[in-house]
Amino acid sequence: MADADYQSNLRLLRNFLYEFRSVLAEKTSCHIPRLALHYYRSSLSLLCQYPNKKLATKAWFRRINWFILSNMMVMWWTMVFALPESKNVIDMGDDMVWLVGMSLVWTKAFYVHLRCNDIDEIIWDLDYYNREVRPHNTDDEILGWQRLSYLAESGFFINCFFLVNFLSAVICLQPLVGQEQKLPFHSIWPFHWHRADLHPKMYWFLYIWQSATSHHNLLSILMVDMVGINTFIQTALNLKVLCIEIKRLGEMRAVNDAKFREEFRRVIRYHQHIIKLVDKVNTTFNGSFNAQLMASFAMVSISTFETMVAASVDPKMAIKFAFLMVVAFVQLSTWCVAGTLVYSQSLEVAQAAFQMKDWHTKTTEMQKDLGFVIMRSQKPLIYMGKPFLPFTLGTYMLVLKNCYRLLALLRESM
Repeated sequence: MADADYQSNLRLLRNFLYEFRSVLAEKTSCHIPRLALHYYRSSLSLLCQYPNKKLATKAWFRRINWFILSNMMVMWWTMVFALPESKNVIDMGDDMVWLVGMSLVWTKAFYVHLRCNDIDEIIWDLDYYNREVRPHNTDDEILGWQRLSYLAESGFFINCFFLVNFLSAVICLQPLVGQEQKLPFHSIWPFHWHRADLHPKMYWFLYIWQSATSHHNLLSILMVDMVGINTFIQTALNLKVLCIEIKRLGEMRAVNDAKFREEFRRVIRYHQHIIKLVDKVNTTFNGSFNAQLMASFAMVSISTFETMVAASVDPKMAIKFAFLMVVAFVQLSTWCVAGTLVYSQSLEVAQAAFQMKDWHTKTTEMQKDLGFVIMRSQKPLIYMGKPFLPFTLGTYMLVLKNCYRLLALLRESM
């Protein structure tokens, strides 16, 4: 699917709900579910945000992709120019939250533009087990974990998809509720085009343009985050499968040393493949990871502070900031929980190797190899954007503590 064209991606997405329902209704794991990452990559392709080797050969696709990136920057700059017009702290906080969000969307979209071919390789590498290991060893327990992971990833995506569309509707329809005619986002345009009383036709054109751009941006960042988060989950799944494979090695009976050595080396190659995969993901998504941590810290801090300030002055704005705060919390916590799964599951590999049955009956060479596996597994695998902290629950708590300290300092200075 890495070389799929636009029509192939469209056909794949049409079958998403059918495949999800078939896997959900399946009582026994009789086949391997498709990696959910294929659907997110196809969605990015349909949004013209994924110019990989195949799609980049089409001139129209490249032009649309650059137009979308440029369109994001135009919207961002019009919001920057409107920042000095903020009347008070609450309005300035509102503008800054959206500016941080737009910066995060553009940064992640641009990194996908640069790294989409590397992402194709990562998705291919995540399916290594089904290509190289499983054909030699079928296991119902492993199929069950793959099915559970597919349902969890797809179910999470479906819920997020509806929530993102709801958020988009709230953003776009909110100006229509108030008495003053405003654009969905505070922005400045030449000749006062943003004022409905002076240029009504241009105002409605900008209103539709901002609404469409905002909806496209939200869908884009949803798909980009799904690719990143599900890469974490698939890595944790591969580590879980590796632990099961090591456990099955200890249960092998009536096999000679040559057969056991062959199976053991296949498992070791699988482990080394996962280690290299984590390094590749950290390199590919480094800029995106850094942007996520900085944006999450800024959005949580600003929205929390503005919620406290607006609580007694403007309850509607306080509710709005509280909602944005929850969204920022959920986004950051999802990344950190997924990263913690990889961290903890990588340590379980050493435990699985240590508990392998009858390891002392194997040859000295095999015992040494097993010792090397245990030593390597004691160094946890982590996803992180250098030079910042890794995506773990420890980082999540550190971000919250620093946000609290910043908020306390701001409150004392007021």
